[in-house]
Amino acid sequence: MGPRLPSAPKTPVSDWSTRAPSGNTSANWRRAFELYRKDDPETAGIRGRHLSTLLALTPWLMVANLVSGGLLGAAVVPISPRLFGAWGAALIIVVLLAMRAWQRSRHRTPGAASIRAAHRSTLHAAILGLLWGVVPLLWFPDAEPAAQLLIGTLTAGMMAAGAFALSPLPRASLVWVAILLLGALGALATSAHPLAVAVSLLLGAYAVICAIGAIASGHQATALLRSEREAFRQQELVRLLLRDFEEHATEALWELDSKGHLLHVSARLGQWLKREPDNLLGASMLDELEQRRAEGLEVLRAAMAEGRPFRKVVLHFGGAEEHWWSLSGKPTAGSEDQAPGWRGVAVDVTAEHLAQRRLVQLAHFDSVTGLANRVTLRERLDAMCAAGNSGTLFAVDLDHFKAINDSFGHSVGDAVLRLVGERLCARVRADDVVARLGGDEFAILVHRNLGADGTMALAQRLLAAFEEPCVVDGRRLQVGLSLGAVLVPEHGDQVEELMQRVDLALYEAKATGRGKAALYNNALGDRNRRRTLIETELYHAAERGELRLHWQPRVDLDSWRIVGAEALLRWRHPVLGEVSPAEFIPIAEQTGSIHTLGTWVLEEACRTGAVQLPELLLSVNVSTLQLRGDAFDRLVLDVLSRTGLPAHRLELELTESVFVEGVEETLACLRRLQVRGVRVALDDFGTGYSSLSYLRRFPFDTLKIDRSFIQEVTDQPDASALVGTMVAMAEALGMRAVAEGIETQEQLAQLGQLGCREIQGYFISRPVELSVLQKLLSDWGKRPTAPTIHSMERGLRAAQR
Repeated sequence: MGPRLPSAPKTPVSDWSTRAPSGNTSANWRRAFELYRKDDPETAGIRGRHLSTLLALTPWLMVANLVSGGLLGAAVVPISPRLFGAWGAALIIVVLLAMRAWQRSRHRTPGAASIRAAHRSTLHAAILGLLWGVVPLLWFPDAEPAAQLLIGTLTAGMMAAGAFALSPLPRASLVWVAILLLGALGALATSAHPLAVAVSLLLGAYAVICAIGAIASGHQATALLRSEREAFRQQELVRLLLRDFEEHATEALWELDSKGHLLHVSARLGQWLKREPDNLLGASMLDELEQRRAEGLEVLRAAMAEGRPFRKVVLHFGGAEEHWWSLSGKPTAGSEDQAPGWRGVAVDVTAEHLAQRRLVQLAHFDSVTGLANRVTLRERLDAMCAAGNSGTLFAVDLDHFKAINDSFGHSVGDAVLRLVGERLCARVRADDVVARLGGDEFAILVHRNLGADGTMALAQRLLAAFEEPCVVDGRRLQVGLSLGAVLVPEHGDQVEELMQRVDLALYEAKATGRGKAALYNNALGDRNRRRTLIETELYHAAERGELRLHWQPRVDLDSWRIVGAEALLRWRHPVLGEVSPAEFIPIAEQTGSIHTLGTWVLEEACRTGAVQLPELLLSVNVSTLQLRGDAFDRLVLDVLSRTGLPAHRLELELTESVFVEGVEETLACLRRLQVRGVRVALDDFGTGYSSLSYLRRFPFDTLKIDRSFIQEVTDQPDASALVGTMVAMAEALGMRAVAEGIETQEQLAQLGQLGCREIQGYFISRPVELSVLQKLLSDWGKRPTAPTIHSMERGLRAAQR
């Protein structure tokens, strides 16, 4: 039964892919016959598999053909022995040829087959089909009923069995069924039996069903082969990816049996365990890890004992080559080719842990000195407070460290910081904390309360440790300290409170002079609270109407007239009362509110002068901070425009700090204002940073001589000489000299003798409210006149002689 098949293909199968069967019948039929049209490697491989499958069945099929032929002979030999002999000889020849092909090809690996090989299989099926197709034509009409029954059964059986066996090759199957069907129908056509037609129709229906079933079966067989090929290709891809993964990735794959023995060891895992992979096969992974004293095995053992997956279990290996692994794995249920066990991946996370350790180091320790940083100090201080322990906290600030950095560079500065840290550590106990907070700020946390005397004694030892210069690269650099200290818990039991109060103590030490130490006391806290209140309330002082201007007149000695007035800011707070400008102006400059205050003073002075103080020159003090940027000159001109005050009646008073920073930018702003007619005065001349080069580069309109010189002008010859020089210099530079702070008649006479022509001070008037100044202006004619003043000068000179 079945055709003689061609030799098995010799080309190895290497391309494995699949195409899923479609639910469309016509599409399935078209795909069933692709074997005879497409010659791509995939289809060729499938043809080869189908032909190889039929070739493997050849012995059984041929035996079935011989047995069937023997049964047929028993029925028909009595009818025509010679004819059966010829037919039997033909069958034997076909069987022998088929067995010969099978013998030659049975040990060959299935490979690709050509379209021609598929066509040959159809031809072979047709030859064998013809041998069986002529059987009913030759012997069915003349046979006895018993023989007819045998012939009919053989024909139907051969048709069905052959269609099924040849189903992977649909054309061969159809040819086989068609030939046997035609032979049977031809035999039935010669019969006059009434049921012959019905049997013919029934046989035709069976043949159609056999054909459809054979094609469907062949299609499924082809689809199965395609699926196998795709699965094989996917396996090869996965195997390739795994091999590439193991060769290039930082991870290592592992696989265990149910007892925890290694079934698969990647080269990387062997490298990590410092053993050949083959030598690790069959070894217990947990034992291998335990021998290397891995920390964290308890979690791994528990997970594997409970049979539950685990993820990112970190193992730490100490020793000279410290490293970390992260293991993830899950149990496998097992399959036909795999026993149950465990499968997972190991990742070397040493770099991540070292980086994390470095981050912790950076987060808690200073990178320059290696000392604890602010975070660590606060943590230790917080722990001390939480435990109710006592201690002493020092704040340390280096004196003039910025000059070292600027002069010698940051590398020398860093070396100095390290030396400072070493000297501080050498003066305290090992369990105390020495921390660098940043810049030139350090702190020391002593784990015992030293008391007031002990704290100051340690502070003096720390100060003494820096009497000797720090030697860096052969340079002897003098470094000094200022220290503040608080006691825990006497001065607080909260971190923020203690840090704030130790800073107050440090500020106090700096205020009393460099190289000093101060212990916190309640008075420092009171001053800080007052400063905080001033800082907060100052922002709202103008809008609450708490600010006002006082005016101090300026007198020309030649005409003895009031020619100007200086606007001076005053602040009366509802709680603090009258706050001195000497107290709130520095705070305003530090907090930035000086811009708001300065704008308010400028607008109020110009508005008042334009309407209520006609013809007077109005002097307004300007902070150096207001001049920074390019908006101040526009602000001044805008105020003059809105208030209607002529520009030549406004004089801006600047202190000599204007020459400290941003000189060119400041001078450019002042020049723009001077061009528009605004006068500029240099206030407190002689006490600050001014130099003759700056006075030459910017022609101030007025020099106001500081009151510190005026106070001694009648008592100290050098003070008188300096004032005379200042007056002469001002005249030489085309400026007017104004003496500030005149309080006595003798000072007035001496200044007149030195050639000073304008004065200002308590001798004329204290700073007063606007109404008082207006009354002073109206009553000024009742005061001594200029000639009387000159008489005073002559009397003073006579008394001196």
